Amino acid sequence: MKLSRLTRTASFVALAAVAASACDDGLTEINQNPNTPDRVTADLLFPTAVQSSVNRVFGSTLHYDYASTWIQHYAKIQYTNEDRYQLRTTGNDAAWLGFYAGALQDFTGVIAKSDSTGEVNKKASAMVMRSWTYGVVTDVWGDVPYTEANKGLSAIAGERASTSPKYDPQQVVYNGIFTELAAASAMITGTGENFGSADLIYGGNMARWRKFANSLRLRHAMRLSQVDPAKGRTEFAAAMAAAGGVFTSNADNAMMQYQSSRPNNHPLNELFRTRFDHVVSRTLVDTLKSLSDPRLQVYAEPNANGNYRGAPNGVVSPGVPFDSLSKIGAYFLRPDAEAVLMSYSEVLFLQAEAAERGWIAGDAAALYRAAITAHMRYYGVSAAAVEAYLAQPRVMYAGLPTLHLQKWISLFGNGVEAWSEQRRTNVPTLKAGPRASNGGRLPVRFPYPTIEQSVNNTNRVEAINRAGGATLNEPVWWDK
Repeated sequence: MKLSRLTRTASFVALAAVAASACDDGLTEINQNPNTPDRVTADLLFPTAVQSSVNRVFGSTLHYDYASTWIQHYAKIQYTNEDRYQLRTTGNDAAWLGFYAGALQDFTGVIAKSDSTGEVNKKASAMVMRSWTYGVVTDVWGDVPYTEANKGLSAIAGERASTSPKYDPQQVVYNGIFTELAAASAMITGTGENFGSADLIYGGNMARWRKFANSLRLRHAMRLSQVDPAKGRTEFAAAMAAAGGVFTSNADNAMMQYQSSRPNNHPLNELFRTRFDHVVSRTLVDTLKSLSDPRLQVYAEPNANGNYRGAPNGVVSPGVPFDSLSKIGAYFLRPDAEAVLMSYSEVLFLQAEAAERGWIAGDAAALYRAAITAHMRYYGVSAAAVEAYLAQPRVMYAGLPTLHLQKWISLFGNGVEAWSEQRRTNVPTLKAGPRASNGGRLPVRFPYPTIEQSVNNTNRVEAINRAGGATLNEPVWWDK
């Protein structure tokens, strides 16, 4: 019997469908690599994002080659380009990409995933970390992509994709940070899901995450002291009054603890295994010596003669044998050293300054003494030594200049924040080295990375024109 053409066609389609089904039976699963999943959970994404962001701030050239040398905590004794204000394109590009294509994208993904599952504590933790990261990014580069940033993966972010995000004015970025930190603090609950052991900052302690959100808001509020003090005062007071409060002891410090073995050892431990390019700056060593500051023995190592000697900044060579200079203190180069994102001491300094400015009620001198005490005690300085230090006439509280100098000292090891604070306060008064480039001017911002010229140049140029340039010399919005 002959089959009609229609029947033959139908039979062929049916047979093909069966064959396709048979061929696909199990093959799709076989072709999936369980070690490289295409859908990553928030619990896996969050610690990766945290480590990426913290590494970028505390363990990359942004910290040890640029910010910490420009603030004259470190000095370079070999390959001294950065200490003489000569940027390497690769370092600048890597920092930008590391934030935007790495941590910020991942935090945005965590927020979206946690929002979809209703896990508000996880969402809040990621919001705080995203705000902390954006704070670093905007303080380094000024106007940056924010409202349209990290939306290329619209399926994850749940928003319209933008592959060429506009550069928002820094004021807009700061307003966004204030809003996000307030929202994160408000949504945290004492019950519900958290990241637990996947939380590299607080191990799932949501009460401390709330304190971190409120305390970080203080930092950014004070940054407005010269450009918009009314807004700064309002945000500062709101953060102080927020539920959960701010840091109240060193136990609240926001920090990530590295591990004693590779590959999770501290990045500086890894770097200084084989290199000897950095020592402690002469500016810092001489300042600590003049104050008989016991933290000198923590910050620096004695030289070959048992003395403490810093290197000058902004020179081609220190002009003396390397072993006559003090290396960075062993405490900071331990494999299991911690990266302190924000400390109780910093919160006390912020409160002291706010009290001095009349933003909050309080005794500025008492808060100043408490800030120094908290910092010294964290590093193991005895109570008696702290009291002796505070009793010195040059250390006694005498207004904001003394406070700002002590804060500069306390921010050793946190180069980016120290650089931001020195730009805001101009304390201490730093001088460029004799062989410094940039016309002998201290850098006050990073130029935009060259990679943006090829992928987002129109928005980059608009931001440059708005700032009056984007070299090392154009201050960011809050730097008045």
